[in-house]
Amino acid sequence: MKALVYTAVRKFELRDIAEPRPGPGEVLVRVAATGICGSDVHGFMGRSARRNPGLVLGHETVGTVQALGEGVDKAIAHTRVSVNPLISCGVCDACRTGRHNVCADWRLLGLDTTQGAFAEAVVVPVRNILPLPEHVSDAMAVMIEPLANAIHLISHTPRQAGMFPTACIFGGGTLGLSILSVARAKGMRVIAVIEPNAARAKVATELGAENVLDPRAVDTVAEIKRMTGGHGVDVSIDAVGLAQTRQQTVASLTRGGTALFLGLEEGPAQFDFFDLIRREIRLQCSFGYNQTDFSAALDFVARSTGSGQARGAADFTRWTDTLPLSDGQAAFERLIRDPGDRVKIALKP
Repeated sequence: MKALVYTAVRKFELRDIAEPRPGPGEVLVRVAATGICGSDVHGFMGRSARRNPGLVLGHETVGTVQALGEGVDKAIAHTRVSVNPLISCGVCDACRTGRHNVCADWRLLGLDTTQGAFAEAVVVPVRNILPLPEHVSDAMAVMIEPLANAIHLISHTPRQAGMFPTACIFGGGTLGLSILSVARAKGMRVIAVIEPNAARAKVATELGAENVLDPRAVDTVAEIKRMTGGHGVDVSIDAVGLAQTRQQTVASLTRGGTALFLGLEEGPAQFDFFDLIRREIRLQCSFGYNQTDFSAALDFVARSTGSGQARGAADFTRWTDTLPLSDGQAAFERLIRDPGDRVKIALKP
């Protein structure tokens, strides 16, 4: 089968490799499209120790079940599905309590030695696929995984934040915009998204951010405080992961506020715990999603084309490009140079 193989820093090759075979409890999914994640870009740039040459990247995928491993119900054959790429063991204490994202033995498609979905086919456990409604296009379906991250993150918002809490989001990339959509659907008032890219800033405005701040032009913390009468927001979210954005996330909060951290651009960050403790600031990290979050993301996307509050909230198709797998090298380079208003680029075998 054809696969886009990561061969060196900033280098892909389209190769013929052996097609995987599903084992017991597994299915082979014929890939229709796979979205490019920011973590894939980091791997492509040589900035991920867990994505090394020889690996097929890609995990935001949609396709059709083509082959079944032993023990899999034949009724699932030929079903169009969304693939949950976070593979947990299913038997540890974390998995048994529904916390699949903190399973000690979790794997992800396109990470370490688990081959990913920038290929014609991929093998996953049958428990990691969900049937897709016919009206959900491939371009919509590749956003289910980013939205699952957003749903999991927003679930950490504490009750004391209020029924309609104010929020700000640092980062207007794919995850930041996914968080914006989920937050607004949950009734949160997103008073600001902080994003320097003018094209993505425009998308954030169209998705309902009350303000979009360019951190190169304004003091973002001072502006957020001004917008909230000097208090700060109830919930501040970092979808970037720099030490500076983490610190600004905390500084933007009102007393008793909650900081939600998702971005992974770099590791270390310093905080003044005298300030955090005296303001009773809650620091909450968020990683991935569990199976319930993934199902909720699929439902959110499906309802986005229907009626009601979620209508259009998760439909990013006008900001999505779908390109052939052979254009993978160019697509990644484009995302590095300037993604413009593209929330997602998907590769199609």
